[in-house]
Amino acid sequence: MGEAKRKGQQLKVIEDSLRRRVAAGDFGGAGRTEHYCLVLDKSPRGRELLLALKRMPEFAGLQPVFEAEPYRLWEASALFEYLVLCGGSGTPHQRTLLAADTARLVGEVLPRALRQVRAGGVAAGLVLGVADEVAKGLEGAAAQQA
Repeated sequence: MGEAKRKGQQLKVIEDSLRRRVAAGDFGGAGRTEHYCLVLDKSPRGRELLLALKRMPEFAGLQPVFEAEPYRLWEASALFEYLVLCGGSGTPHQRTLLAADTARLVGEVLPRALRQVRAGGVAAGLVLGVADEVAKGLEGAAAQQA
């Protein structure tokens, strides 16, 4: 019971943080989720973020992405370490990018995802649901793309 309660509290912290960012306009206008780049791995942190996104009505627009083939492939396969979900227009296939390893994520996939969500000169919120040792490198790579 203690572990379930702790996980529930962690999930609430993640959801509250995302809601504050939505309210502040980090993902488009205040209260909107249009321009975001979500980077997840299969670590506990990535799984917690994924669960929060699935539960939050603010991110209901991700539901078609969760039903699309690229997402299901990431879930089922050990070939791809990272999942990148992009906000904005496009089909679920266009909004879902996969990376097999950190080098490919940093060198190819993240820059492409950021260009995609920042098309038209709009700012986009970056959310990292990855292991701690990966997060710092991704933050630096994203800052270089700004």
